[in-house]
Amino acid sequence: MKKFLFILSLLVLVACSNDETKYDGAPLKMAVVGTIPELNNEKIHFETIALDEFSEDTLHISTNFDAVMITPVMFEEASADKLVKAYENAKIPIVFFDSPKRHFPFTREGTTFETAHWESLHNGSHTTIYLYDHDANREDVWYFYMKGEKGLDILYKEIFQTIETL
Repeated sequence: MKKFLFILSLLVLVACSNDETKYDGAPLKMAVVGTIPELNNEKIHFETIALDEFSEDTLHISTNFDAVMITPVMFEEASADKLVKAYENAKIPIVFFDSPKRHFPFTREGTTFETAHWESLHNGSHTTIYLYDHDANREDVWYFYMKGEKGLDILYKEIFQTIETL
């Protein structure tokens, strides 16, 4: 399963060519757990962080980044129970990029990416943004879908525009 996810993430990254991603909003600084996307846009800055760094210092990450993106190569590790509270305590959006199981394996104790039943979680979305609202005591979730041949560019643009508004 891990090999499949790794190959799938490589294909997604290869499909993202050197054409500039058409996002013209505010500059965004994104922490990435996993593989940094290969896309061109001077307004988007990616920085790799370790999953342990995120879980141990969520406040620092929330203060210094606009969002955290978790990519498929890290899904199984990122779905460990010890990280559920880190996702809830983050003050910034968490992007589960290319997760057919949405945010559920990551935000529910007792479930991992591998053990989550794909069939019951699949809603056709490609990527999910998760943000826990402590004031309202609720999860806010946004789903993003691939559309057509230029779908990845449009997907990124929609994700970045949403992050900008949060």
